[in-house]
Amino acid sequence: MQTKFQFADLHCHPNLKTYGHSFSIGNRSEKQCVWYRKPPSFYTKLLNVVFGVTKFSQADFSTLSKGGAKIIFTSLYPFEKGFFINKAGKGQLSAWLSNLITDIGYQRVRNLQSHTDYYKDLEKEYYFFKNSRKSFNINGQEYRWKLIANHNELNNSLLGDNEIAVILSIEGAHVFNSGLSEYGRTTSEQEVINNIRKIKNWDYPPFFITFAHNFNNDLCGHAESLDPIKYFVNQKKGMHTGFTKLGVKALHELLSDKNGRPIYIDIKHMSLKSRQRYFEILQSDYSQNRPPTIVSHGAVNGQTLSNRSKNDHHIFYSTDINFYDEEIVEIGSSNGLFAIQFDTRRIANPKLVRKSLKSLFLKNDTSLAAEVIWQQIRHIAEVLDKKGLFGWGTACIGSDYDGTINPLPGVWTAEYYESLQEHLLLKASDYIKGQHSLTVKENTIISPEEILSRFFLDNTKKFLERFYYDPDTMDTK
Repeated sequence: MQTKFQFADLHCHPNLKTYGHSFSIGNRSEKQCVWYRKPPSFYTKLLNVVFGVTKFSQADFSTLSKGGAKIIFTSLYPFEKGFFINKAGKGQLSAWLSNLITDIGYQRVRNLQSHTDYYKDLEKEYYFFKNSRKSFNINGQEYRWKLIANHNELNNSLLGDNEIAVILSIEGAHVFNSGLSEYGRTTSEQEVINNIRKIKNWDYPPFFITFAHNFNNDLCGHAESLDPIKYFVNQKKGMHTGFTKLGVKALHELLSDKNGRPIYIDIKHMSLKSRQRYFEILQSDYSQNRPPTIVSHGAVNGQTLSNRSKNDHHIFYSTDINFYDEEIVEIGSSNGLFAIQFDTRRIANPKLVRKSLKSLFLKNDTSLAAEVIWQQIRHIAEVLDKKGLFGWGTACIGSDYDGTINPLPGVWTAEYYESLQEHLLLKASDYIKGQHSLTVKENTIISPEEILSRFFLDNTKKFLERFYYDPDTMDTK
């Protein structure tokens, strides 16, 4: 009997547009439902191919259910104001243009332009999502999702049919109310620490936080990330800098087990300088109880720190928002996860993943996407193998779907993952059976099927078995 296809996603945004549309007066109520599905049409695919704008849903709960989702991490993300107070100003024109790109709703953009309280915005999004509809009928079958607070609840959810286990994460430590000085609100150390403690006391506290994001947060530096719109928005303040003193204090508060379960650190979006400082802190302060390092939605750049270069002919995207080989080793040796982002702007040299108008007439061909994703999986395995580590236990999916990204060719939404798996299986089979550089025995005797089952689901499950603390006993599972 064929096993039903299932997957986990370490980073997606089923709530981002839904919450945004809840601000719209008189809007159709269906857009405010996390089950609302707007599949790609010929017209919206054409917009994506020509302009890189995604005007269809990719990770709503209907799409996730139809695609076979079993575990997802919903990323709560109060947008930073820097997106919406930009070269077009801070008024209606800017709001209209911003909504055209993000599709989160004009009234939501106007709200983001005016408020000066990221933490209050975070709480509103949390409660909106927590109280969202949990079940829905799709083609005569009932599907459900369930918020998970501990490993026992996760195990119970995994036993259920047509049920998605949902774990929360947060994108951007600005949510503690920092990085607002340009908008009239000074960062307060005590407020930041208090807000961290409040989040740890939620009924469903986040499992990890993406510590940096796209703009200055007064805690640590961020990498350049908005290349396509860099002349429209300004993210230079704080870019490429390191940790601040307050940032180090916030980091320790998050990782502490004295004030609730630790909230782990996702190093995506950190500047290289901040990432290097983070690893130094782990070495000096957490050597006896090292937390796992997470990349929730990233890509490798195929380079070492000692041999960095901008190489336009490389198969990978040569930028320091992507990760160096030494960092892959840090992640693998900490039993962490490296989740691969399904975004054409990050995963490979842009020339290799450029969509053509011809692709609109092909029948959902995921072979090109499989090629660039496989190069990521393979590179991670080979880097870890060179250090004598298991190479196939670190990579997983962190799609960033519905996070205003440009999806890979043919993999328009989460419904296309099963087709993607079939193409990836061919890549894995050719690799294992052919000539390769692997030397560690357990890396060479593994089956192609296990490589892919680990990537799509099992690596995330095993990671949670190891690190998902029970909040009552504070014992690991």
